Amino acid sequence: MKLLVTGGSGYIGTGVLRRVPREWNIAATYLAHPIERADVAAFCVDVRDADAVTRLFDTFRPDVIIHTAALMSGDAMMATNIEGTRHIARAARQVDARLIHLSSDVIFDGEHAPYDEDAAPAPITPYGESKARAEQVIRAEHPSALIVRTSLVYGFDPMDPRTRQTLAGEMPRLFTDEYRCPIFVDDLADALLELAVSLRAAQRRSNLHSTLGIASSHRSSPLRSAHDAPRNDKTGNARSILNIAGAQRVSRYEFGLKLARAFRIEPKFAPALSASSPTPRPRDCTLDISRAQNILRTRLRGVDEVLAR
Repeated sequence: MKLLVTGGSGYIGTGVLRRVPREWNIAATYLAHPIERADVAAFCVDVRDADAVTRLFDTFRPDVIIHTAALMSGDAMMATNIEGTRHIARAARQVDARLIHLSSDVIFDGEHAPYDEDAAPAPITPYGESKARAEQVIRAEHPSALIVRTSLVYGFDPMDPRTRQTLAGEMPRLFTDEYRCPIFVDDLADALLELAVSLRAAQRRSNLHSTLGIASSHRSSPLRSAHDAPRNDKTGNARSILNIAGAQRVSRYEFGLKLARAFRIEPKFAPALSASSPTPRPRDCTLDISRAQNILRTRLRGVDEVLAR
C-alpha cells in the first residue's frame, strides 16, 4: 500500500501517521512544520500550488490519499481548504488513486441535529463554508472519493491544542448549549486506515474485473453501502459520505468538565451560552454515526469510555 497523507504535521495527520502499519510505503505533506520520521517520505508542499501538487503525485504516485490538510482560520483558509482540495482531487483522479477527504460537522447550521449522511450542508461560519465548498469540489473533481465528516478530535499523547488550552485556562468560557460528538484521535486514525485498506482492495478488484472484461459486484467489500453504492442527496447529486465521530454527544462545557476530572485538575473555565458569542456558531452538530458503526470494525468510542481507560 502506498499511502499519502496531506497535512501530515497537523494533529489528525500526525495521528494517522502514528497508526500506519510499518510495512506500508508512506508519504506525507507539510508546510510550516517539518515531519521528522525516517519511515515517512516528507514533502514540503503548499496544496494551493497546483504545479507542486502535480509534481508530488508524479513522484510518489499513491494508491490512496487521506486528505487532512486544512486551515481553520486566517487569510489563507479559503484558498487552502477549497482550491487546495481541488488540486489534490484532480491529481488523485489523474493517477487513478482513491481519495478520502476529511470534512467537518460544522458544515451544518446546528438547528436540525442529528445529521446523517443525507443531510444537506448549511454552514453559518467561514470555516464551515470553506469545508462545505470543499465537499462540492470533491464531488465535481473526484466523484468516487469518500468524504468523511468528523467532529472535535482530541487526544493526549501528544495532547491536542484544544484540550491543552481548556485545562490551562486559556478558554475561560465553555458553552453549555453547544453540542458535539468528540472523537479520540486514535479511533479516527484507525477508522481512516481501515477505509484506506478497503478502498485499495476495491480498486484492485475493479482493475482485475476491468482487465478480465467482467462486471464488478463488490459483494465482499465492507464499504459497499458507504462507497461502492453511492446514494443521491437532496439535490440529486451522487455522493459517498460517511460520518465518523465519537459515540457520545456532549456539550462543550460538559466535555471540559470530564477532561478536568480525568486529569484531576480544578476547572479553569466557566459555563456560558453560545448566544454570548460575538459571531454565530452552530449549536448542535451531533452526527448520526450508525452507518459507520455498521460498516467499520474500528470502534468509535464515546468520551467516557476513552477517559475511563
